[in-house]
Amino acid sequence: MEKLKFAITTFIVLLLFSGCKKDFLEKSPPDALTEDGFYNSAERAQLGVNAIYVALQGSWSENLMRINDVPSGDLVLSNTTPLEYNNYTYYPALTQIHATYSGMYQGIIRSNAVIKNVPAINMADALKNQYVGEAKFLRALNYFTLTNLFGAVPLITEPLENTDAALVARTPVADITKVIIADLLAAEAGLPVSFSGNNLGRATKGAAQALLGKVYLYNKDYTNAEKYFSLVIASNRYSLMDNFQEVWHRSFENNKESIFEVQFADIGGSGTNLKNGTMLPAVNGATGSTLATKRAFDAFDPADPRRGMTIFKAGDVFAPNVSAALAVFNPTWSASGYAVKKGMWPIMYVNGSGINYPLIRYADVLLMYAEAANELNQIDKARDAVNLVRQRPSVMMPKLTVVDTGTKQTMFDAIVKERQVELMFEFQRFMDLKRWGMAATVLGPLGYQAKHALFPIPQLELDINPKLTQNTGW
Repeated sequence: MEKLKFAITTFIVLLLFSGCKKDFLEKSPPDALTEDGFYNSAERAQLGVNAIYVALQGSWSENLMRINDVPSGDLVLSNTTPLEYNNYTYYPALTQIHATYSGMYQGIIRSNAVIKNVPAINMADALKNQYVGEAKFLRALNYFTLTNLFGAVPLITEPLENTDAALVARTPVADITKVIIADLLAAEAGLPVSFSGNNLGRATKGAAQALLGKVYLYNKDYTNAEKYFSLVIASNRYSLMDNFQEVWHRSFENNKESIFEVQFADIGGSGTNLKNGTMLPAVNGATGSTLATKRAFDAFDPADPRRGMTIFKAGDVFAPNVSAALAVFNPTWSASGYAVKKGMWPIMYVNGSGINYPLIRYADVLLMYAEAANELNQIDKARDAVNLVRQRPSVMMPKLTVVDTGTKQTMFDAIVKERQVELMFEFQRFMDLKRWGMAATVLGPLGYQAKHALFPIPQLELDINPKLTQNTGW
């Protein structure tokens, strides 16, 4: 799927469609079409849904990586601008913050158009329910991400009649969460359990259940979180990949561990997705721009095979098939002495190589289930779930036991550790630390302060919408 970057403000009343290599997104006219009168057939309904997926590519991009993963301390920016994300000196006018905010609203506005217009189309009910379900899942995903990044944001659930209609105040997070849950419940009811062929990669019932569980977990409703994670597990449709490295390998996209991932086409060209050349160290005397840190490297137990599958260190096999000079990783290529390996192996030296980005995978669900079960004092069930992740054939870390995780606190500590090393560089760590109330302690030495619990509302949005207010401290 081709990643498209649109120059937009927060809200748009146009649907923009563009051709995509993934077949389920390729039936798009070359020009922009207005929404009015567009939704008049099942094919047009599909195009409307496909446009939401295109917007998703822009939202889950290098911009989001910079504002979400770099502040976790596991990544550091180098040889690029802006560097403010490294030490929490970022501010409301930075491009990455606005691009993430506006990109997610682009997806929301397109979702609203589908949800409003598709029910009136004369088409098969099952397909109609699927398309509306996909739109509601994607709207929920966007709003859930926005509220976790920015807190209260404007809640828009209807197509906008004009640009002035977008000038609304922020809605309390609790009210937005109600819409998110309602959307996901509707998506769960309307989405099929799986897709195949050209439709592989669309949102499924399992994706809706997994995201529902995550929403409940973040809101400390552990009973419902455990319920929906259990549904995903009991479906028997997902399992762990034997080889940890294949989870992110370009040859194993939409694999058995993937519950939902952003689809990118192997079309080449700079900036096709966030896992591109910016995460590799350069070998011409400069450095890559997004690098693994020593802090990230030290988070792994020395015997954990995932460390060598996640991070390049001095002496590691690098790119022997490219040239002798690149056969072994040289720490002088990187300002931190390390580089990201997850999702970058084998080294292709092709910017924008089209690797899909898994947003929800089965290992994450198992660890979230363990967290919910532990909070419900089901410590044995929590330990079993964590051990499944640790005992992946290519990992085989020692099983946790009652001796080392026999209490709720020791089990929680083990889950915290496991989530960091299993899900490193996957947009999880910073959000986890904040929701656990651990960010000030863990990240304080790097510059984290209370105001960093939320990102600032983008300055451009404040400038064009007088009803918006800024987050505290910004």
